[in-house]
Amino acid sequence: MSEVSERMGITDEVGVKLGKGIMSSARVRGEVIAILRGPDGLVKQIEWGSNLVTDHGDEHIGERIALDGQDIVTGMRLGNDSVTAASKAGAGSNIVTYISGSQEALDAVAVGSDLGSGVGWRQAHVCTWIAGDVTDADIEEAVLTDETPITDVAGASGNVVARFIFGTTIDKQAGDSLEVTWNLDALGA
Repeated sequence: MSEVSERMGITDEVGVKLGKGIMSSARVRGEVIAILRGPDGLVKQIEWGSNLVTDHGDEHIGERIALDGQDIVTGMRLGNDSVTAASKAGAGSNIVTYISGSQEALDAVAVGSDLGSGVGWRQAHVCTWIAGDVTDADIEEAVLTDETPITDVAGASGNVVARFIFGTTIDKQAGDSLEVTWNLDALGA
C-alpha cells in the first residue's frame, strides 16, 4: 500500500496481484465542493478540493465491501479550525472546533454514478444548510460522518469517514444557504 500526499488530503492506493503477474490498483479519492449562496440565490463563494480519508474511513470502506454491516454515511458537521492539519488518526481526524448546531443529515440517500467504462464509481453525499441554519462567519472545516443518529456535538473520530479543510473561510450569513457535495470515488485501474 502506498500513500500519495496532496495539499488537501491523502489518496490511498492498494495494489493487488492478479494471475499471470497483472497488477491492479484500486483507490478511493474524496472531493468536496461547497457552494455558498446569498439570499437572492446567487453564488457568493465556491470552495473545492480533495479531502483526507481517515483510518476509520479506510476501515469503513473495507468493511462495507466485505461485511456490509457498517452504518452508511449519514451526514456532515462543520467547524472553524484550519490550523490543525487533517490526519489519518488523532486530533486532525475529527472536527477540531465544532460549530454548535451544524450537524446535518444528508439531503437524500447518497447517489451513485458510473465515472465511465473502466474508470470507477462515484458516490455523492450532499448536505444543505438553509438560510437561518448555522450562521457563522468562520466556517473552515467539515467532516463526513456515519454517526446514527447525528448529534449536536463534535462527534468522535470513530465516526468520521473523511475530513476537509476549506482553502478560504466561508462566511455564512443568516440569509445564506450552504450546500456541500462530497464525492467519494472508487477508482480501479
